[in-house]
Amino acid sequence: MRAQRHPPAVYFVDDNFIGNRKATREMLPHLVAWQKQHGYPLQLSCEATLNIAKQTEILALMREASFKGIFVGIETPEADALKAMRKEQNVSLPMLQSIKTLNDYGLEVTSGIILGLDTDTDDTESRLKDFIELSKIPMLTINLLQALPKTPLWDRLARDQRLVDDQTRESNVRFLRPYDEVVAMWRRSIAYANDPERLFDRFWHQVDATYVNRKLAPARGKLTWSNLSGAAVLAFRILLYLVILSDYRRPFLRAARHAFKRRQYDAMLGIAFIGYHLIEFTREALRGEQNASFYSRARMDLGQAAAEHEELAPIRKSA
Repeated sequence: MRAQRHPPAVYFVDDNFIGNRKATREMLPHLVAWQKQHGYPLQLSCEATLNIAKQTEILALMREASFKGIFVGIETPEADALKAMRKEQNVSLPMLQSIKTLNDYGLEVTSGIILGLDTDTDDTESRLKDFIELSKIPMLTINLLQALPKTPLWDRLARDQRLVDDQTRESNVRFLRPYDEVVAMWRRSIAYANDPERLFDRFWHQVDATYVNRKLAPARGKLTWSNLSGAAVLAFRILLYLVILSDYRRPFLRAARHAFKRRQYDAMLGIAFIGYHLIEFTREALRGEQNASFYSRARMDLGQAAAEHEELAPIRKSA
């Protein structure tokens, strides 16, 4: 992997990095030693259940090994707890406290959110927006529920005759709520989450809450021709697409300047790269060019515009 042209990022694809905590604890010291021996050439990420926040020994080793990100399938926020959080700001919420703990070890959280669940209510959208604001998670993968074969969900929905074989739909599930209403909620939710002002504000927060808590690795592992040339190309594209051509240069530059002042140079590049793709994905989705689920086979007619709603207007603009 180090010999490849772009070797710096390695993702552990185990569904749960701590599925076997004993094995994880035994493996991590070897990974730390390898990183130290080679000058920390790799940045690492993984996915795990949120209760990894309780495993502080493992989190400390992950920080030493230069883990930067972690995907957590939160699926849906705890609505009642979020309500309480809005009223009692000094009462710690387990979910939010767990996210903060991960941030304290330098791990930026990516959250998986699913809409179209049987438990969705009229308040689901507003509670999701509350969660976005309170958690300050920059990247949220918000999808519609999709049933996959050979899973308990598929079997249950098949028994209830709630599977739909229609490739024009965004999901193969017959929701309990009206289909068009659920899809519209998905559009409004991604528009809200990836509005440039809100998105880069959450990245601004991550600079102080997460990035400064990461281990400072020696430069020698990164000073390779591949890394330097790649960084130069990325910097040029950032200048072109996010500063010169974009209509969201101001919120981006605000977050980038903050990262630069805190000497978070790698983070500044990440903010630009991830922010750009989240915004562009959202705009494509609102134009009907992206699916509402990673597993959906649907492709909406490009002539179908997103629902005319004032909340969508700012992000529908072309980049």
